[in-house]
Amino acid sequence: MNSIIIKQFDKQSIEMMRTEIQSALDHIKTKYGLSELKLETINYQLSSFSSKISGIVESDEMNNYKQNEAKFFAAKNGLPPDFIGSEFAMDRDVFTITHLVTSRPKYPITAHCKENGKTFKFTTQRIKELLEKHRVITITYQDEQNNLLRY
Repeated sequence: MNSIIIKQFDKQSIEMMRTEIQSALDHIKTKYGLSELKLETINYQLSSFSSKISGIVESDEMNNYKQNEAKFFAAKNGLPPDFIGSEFAMDRDVFTITHLVTSRPKYPITAHCKENGKTFKFTTQRIKELLEKHRVITITYQDEQNNLLRY
């Protein structure tokens, strides 16, 4: 294995290290049976960097808890009960709502942008507006001539 000596941190060195760190985290994720273990945003200066690692346990008990928490949150805030997983369009991009983090009261909802792969936090009110006006609805139909499902 060739060693690469980093003299100072820059965008290129951080991205190179990110790939290797995430690969190591993927190994740990598999070893411990986690559903997610990922390296979050990396902040750096010339001589140092820092980041957060987040992990998620996958179990029926946790899934039930998250579903009940999301349903309660939706009912309390006037959102559709199935808002997690919903898609909406904003600034010509399509976003998918991926997480609810109730410990973040100002921006509790996280959505992933399909076009650029970035994740954004939203207020409950903004998501409510976006789902009412810009919700993306996928319609599935049967193409009987070719016997295919179309979207």
